[in-house]
Amino acid sequence: MLLDDFAHYEISGADTLAKQPAIIKADPPEGRDWPWIFAQLESKLAGLRDYRISWWLYYAELASYILPRRYHFLVVADTMIKGIPLNNAIIDSTATLAMQTCAAGMWSGLTPPTRPWFKMGVAIDWIDLDDAAKAWLEDAERVIYYVLAQSNFYNTMAQAFQDVSVFGTAPIIMYEDTETVIRCYLPCAGEYYLAIGSRLSVDTLYREFVLTVKQIVDMFGLENCPENVRNLWRTGGASQEFEMTVAHAIEPNYAMAMPDGSGKINVVSGHFTWRELYWLKGQNTQGELSRKGFNGCPFFVARWSTVSNDPYGRSPGMDCLGDTKQLQLETRRKGEFIEKLVRPPMGANVEMKNEPSSIQPGNITYTSTEGGKKGFWPLFEVSPSALPPMVEDIKEIQIRIEKCFFVDLFMAITNMEGVQPRNELELTKRDLERLQALGPFVNLFITEVASPAVMRALDICTRRRLLKPKPPSLAGLPLKIDVISMMKIAQAASANTGIASVVAQAMQMSQGAKESGAPDPLDNIDLDEAIRIMGENGQVTSKVMRGANAVNQMRAARAKQQQAAQAAQFAPAAVQAASTLSKTDPTSGALGALLGNQQSTGSA
Repeated sequence: MLLDDFAHYEISGADTLAKQPAIIKADPPEGRDWPWIFAQLESKLAGLRDYRISWWLYYAELASYILPRRYHFLVVADTMIKGIPLNNAIIDSTATLAMQTCAAGMWSGLTPPTRPWFKMGVAIDWIDLDDAAKAWLEDAERVIYYVLAQSNFYNTMAQAFQDVSVFGTAPIIMYEDTETVIRCYLPCAGEYYLAIGSRLSVDTLYREFVLTVKQIVDMFGLENCPENVRNLWRTGGASQEFEMTVAHAIEPNYAMAMPDGSGKINVVSGHFTWRELYWLKGQNTQGELSRKGFNGCPFFVARWSTVSNDPYGRSPGMDCLGDTKQLQLETRRKGEFIEKLVRPPMGANVEMKNEPSSIQPGNITYTSTEGGKKGFWPLFEVSPSALPPMVEDIKEIQIRIEKCFFVDLFMAITNMEGVQPRNELELTKRDLERLQALGPFVNLFITEVASPAVMRALDICTRRRLLKPKPPSLAGLPLKIDVISMMKIAQAASANTGIASVVAQAMQMSQGAKESGAPDPLDNIDLDEAIRIMGENGQVTSKVMRGANAVNQMRAARAKQQQAAQAAQFAPAAVQAASTLSKTDPTSGALGALLGNQQSTGSA
């Protein structure tokens, strides 16, 4: 595959940056259609920003109380305040810790790096695949798992689950990469803008983010940069760390009308379904930084739940925001209560003004007590009995927050009260019962993120020729991705436990039936089908489970061996009988009488 087939950002890195010249004499790229395209992009970006304002303000509150490090209130270059404290509003971190438990549970349950979480198949379920087709699908799975593991996919998904738990939305961009085959990018809240199509799925992603001059040159190449970026790059030194705001758009590749109505503008070639552009935000330079087309959507958006035609999702963080605010307030009040209990505000006679006084242990404050008056006293005293109710109320709030983030679900076994269950059936039943609450998000995640992500990785692996040629039996068949979610695992485990239990009981009953002469109850069970279903539920590969044809051939060969063994067992007796028969006189005895050859020995 030629490097010309890649966008510059797909081959960027230290090696590529080292090859960039200090000075380039060629003029910056200029396109006759760019001024009109630039105006269209900037206008649409402004429109998407207006629609997002209410969500943007909501995100600010969510970030302040739960996840402040994943939000940009304003995307502004060279702010020089990136290292300031961000979590001053968080006094009690219950919501943040609960969110981390929720995100970790979703990550380990839906896209875990330590176990298989998807399986490839064909979209037509009633077709029986041959061994070659099954082997190709399993090999494709192996390649995709390897590609995902060596890239930053799993790290990105771990952060995406935190974002979707708090903000309800997390867009992930997956690019082809020359070093790791794929590379993922996750914009944070405040950077991106979304729009949906008529199918109510997200089909438009705009974003703005900050890059330094060096990063712009590395990502897009010096030959694609406008003159102002080239000048800063040529100056070198601190100028290369100067930041600029880059805008980015991915949307369906529809044609744009010319401003005078005389025709249309094809931003990228018409055979592409999607188009992508990068440019310097607000700067109408000679041309864009990058322009590329895609046959498949290069991004997917995780949303916790959706409402009508809103492109942004709702989240557990939104559900518990009120509780989180109350928790911070009551935690402050509890601290104030304890402070007043151990360090109450003091009153003193006016004569003590400007005199030394202290409430520190071991210090002495001299006061006048003439006439029985107090010279130095607490203005009021709080009752310690008021503290336990406040602590109990705070615990109730913390429990509500943890329930909003499903901590009781993800920590079900750890937090289980009473006698711990000892059998697999009880464990799977309890897991399945708790997982019902996550069913809507799990199904939405599979539809909008997991399956598209695997198909995107499959397309890239196919383009890079990392897969074996498809067997003829798969030609023309559409592929599908089955995600092995937590709910499916629990359901499969429950089904396997039920099958194993029925088979075990039937075998016990079979033994009793044989002893009593009753019909064998095992006749009601297809053991071959039972073991196949259990293997499919347990995601056992075809290398372990033999196909029906192989099993039939093996059984036929075994039957022949048994017949041969039986024939060999009876052969010596048959040979002995034949030898004895050959030595017997056919004219005498019983044999002669049988054959009618016996000679008469009586008188005439």
